Amino acid sequence: MVNQYQLLQLINYPIKLKHKDITFYEEIWNKLENSNGFSESINDIIDSIPSPDKDEIFDVTYRITYPFNFGKSNSKKLFVFGTAETKNIENRFINGNLNNSYKKEDLEIVTPSNWSKEGFLIHGFDEHQVHVIPHGADIKNFFPVSSNQKTSFRKNLSINENDFIISNVGGMTNNKGIDYLLVAFSILKQKYENIKLILKDQSNLYKVKGNIHLEQMKKTKYNRYLNDKVIKDILFISKNLSIKDLNLLYNITNCYVSPYRSEGFNLPPLEAAACGTPIVVTKGGSTDEYFHPTLGLQIDSEIIKKEKIVYLKPKIDSLIQCISKIIENPFHYRGGQGIKFVSKNFSWEKVTNDLYNLMKI
Repeated sequence: MVNQYQLLQLINYPIKLKHKDITFYEEIWNKLENSNGFSESINDIIDSIPSPDKDEIFDVTYRITYPFNFGKSNSKKLFVFGTAETKNIENRFINGNLNNSYKKEDLEIVTPSNWSKEGFLIHGFDEHQVHVIPHGADIKNFFPVSSNQKTSFRKNLSINENDFIISNVGGMTNNKGIDYLLVAFSILKQKYENIKLILKDQSNLYKVKGNIHLEQMKKTKYNRYLNDKVIKDILFISKNLSIKDLNLLYNITNCYVSPYRSEGFNLPPLEAAACGTPIVVTKGGSTDEYFHPTLGLQIDSEIIKKEKIVYLKPKIDSLIQCISKIIENPFHYRGGQGIKFVSKNFSWEKVTNDLYNLMKI
């Protein structure tokens, strides 16, 4: 998705652009079962970009795939995109080894956050080799919608007009901190009866559903907060959503919450903020790259170092306090200033221009 958004911008630049898809990491990652949600006309534009000829020589090669490919390219300069969510990139690359790869003069790394950059520096890459180019929000597709559209979408999900919606979109893997969110929601539900939680998982890609965390929570000390009323007001969405429906989901959300442990960038909160929705994200991690006080609040956390990985531990009390502040004063954090901040600093047009300027030789 990141590369597709970049391509849609790069086609407007005075460059000879060619593109080749690499085989996806998993068989289920394919256009038929997991489409990008773009319109047919937008996909036609992406598909119209020609493929490179065999052995064609380029000024720049930009690889954005997984595992990271540090192998030799047919170009003067090689840029490899990568993320280091836990600041550990061992066993996440092919065609090279860490002892030699960081010494290659033609190799430069593109990564979306300073948190992620530190992972490459830890493994020997030089400061001048690793460049932070953040991701962007698609402001043409993620924007505020009318009250009538919100009401209609809420009805489709059997959500009342006065319900306060907390949501999270993305993989339900351990690094996302969904277990923290479920605990916070369950505790807050004792005080605020009208709150509901929507978890839009990506089990179609990552094979993990949100309800697994609910089952795990039942085995912890927080089980006492789980009752029928709490469980009834947690909505799990596993089906694919179009970009239009995802925009509507962000719009009906009163507070988007991401108490993550580790992320390379964490794009959904930025997309939610582009819709004017207040966000609550872990402090100290990758979202520091774009967080601004006009967007919402940050959860206090501590850094945990375990063997070769580094991650954050969000503080439950801080998470509960942040969500409570937005429940008590929802309009203070919602709206125009945050939207303007995202549009000015984190549109795909802006960040892709930064990428283009980096690669110019």
